[in-house]
Amino acid sequence: MRPLQSLTLESMVALLSETFRHLPDLRRPDRVDYSLHDTLISGFALMFFQHPSLLEFQRKMKQRRGRCNLETLFGVSSVPSDTQMRDILDGVSPEGLRRLLPALFEKIRRAGWANRFTSEVSTGVDQGTYYTVMLDGTDYFHSTHIECPGCLRRSDASGEVHFRHTVVSATLVKSGSHRVLPLDVEEVRNEDGQEKQDCEIKAAKRLIPRLRQEHPQMPLVIGGDDLYCHEPFILHLRDQRMKSVLVCKPGSHPEVYKEVAAQAALGSLERGAWHEGPACRREYYRYRLVRGVALTGSGRVRGTFLEVWSHNRSGQPLYHNAWFTDLDVTDDNVAEIVGIGRSRWKIENEHFNVVKNQGYELTHNYGHGQQTLSMVFYLLNLLAFMAHLILEQGDRLYQRAVATTSRRELWHTLRTAMRMIVVSSWSHLLLIYLDEDHPGP
Repeated sequence: MRPLQSLTLESMVALLSETFRHLPDLRRPDRVDYSLHDTLISGFALMFFQHPSLLEFQRKMKQRRGRCNLETLFGVSSVPSDTQMRDILDGVSPEGLRRLLPALFEKIRRAGWANRFTSEVSTGVDQGTYYTVMLDGTDYFHSTHIECPGCLRRSDASGEVHFRHTVVSATLVKSGSHRVLPLDVEEVRNEDGQEKQDCEIKAAKRLIPRLRQEHPQMPLVIGGDDLYCHEPFILHLRDQRMKSVLVCKPGSHPEVYKEVAAQAALGSLERGAWHEGPACRREYYRYRLVRGVALTGSGRVRGTFLEVWSHNRSGQPLYHNAWFTDLDVTDDNVAEIVGIGRSRWKIENEHFNVVKNQGYELTHNYGHGQQTLSMVFYLLNLLAFMAHLILEQGDRLYQRAVATTSRRELWHTLRTAMRMIVVSSWSHLLLIYLDEDHPGP
């Protein structure tokens, strides 16, 4: 793979730096010891190296040696303490950080990598290449003691109030691949004085028009769980020129399953089967579908109900699910559409699970604040996750370093080196790790 100068760590830091320099700083100029730019970049570096104590180590390095790696790698002039960072960032508008998500995707698109997240619908009226975007919500903060005006509130059976912060993520996935790429995010957030709780579906309705505005020409298929298989939301998607493949469960869609049962009684269901994989691990599928079924009694939204079962060679059941879709399902493309529907799990396994449990510590309380701090830290964490995904695809030195050991061990070594050695660049740090360069005096 040819090196792409637009997708190096240096180019990503330059994009973040330029954005952060133009964010409004509402503090009095005579009381500013640490710039908003330096504070945000320091927060990004903390998330990038997955090192909660990074800033303290770098401050000490700066005192001892006159410079530190936050200066050489990230262009930070003055390193704030953890407490100073929390005080400065609480109140920063998250929107300024969120806009970096489409900006990074545009770099990926121009580099020709975006097609790694497309899925094919090979036949039918809707034949074409689509970007598959999965919607799902996740909590990134939970407490029974710490709260702010933006917290969601829920009382349990004992009456104890739980305070949460939740986001709805729009994540690019690809059927048959483990690759994911966050495309956008919307916070489920109560504003101060708001009596009615915000919810995941409302946040998704705010996200969808922005997604179309920022990516006006992208052919999009939206996937999601049963929550999103909701008549007003599907109409919302159609208004934005988006197709959908949404989980459809019997408990929440009785009208659909009543129609399916009626069609089955008449013997008018369409049925079919296919298989996948080599003979020794072959998986056998069978499906049934009903076209033009109404989602609710109003009949305003009609689509295709598609249900699928799979089993192995011995007949053991492996999978069962059903979707409501406005894609044209044919015998030749049903496996492709089922693949799109099944890729919903990737947003949980390859995105949320990774940032919560594999080093990013998404649910760690870096600082909650009273205004926007929690969401600012979430976005810095998400930007670090995206930076790692980009480096895995295009940074040859990083690819070689990952090939030598586990990612966990690699980052442990890099964090150790960051505390001990002043390096001139990201490449210099990786070359030291690969034992192809040696630190200067």
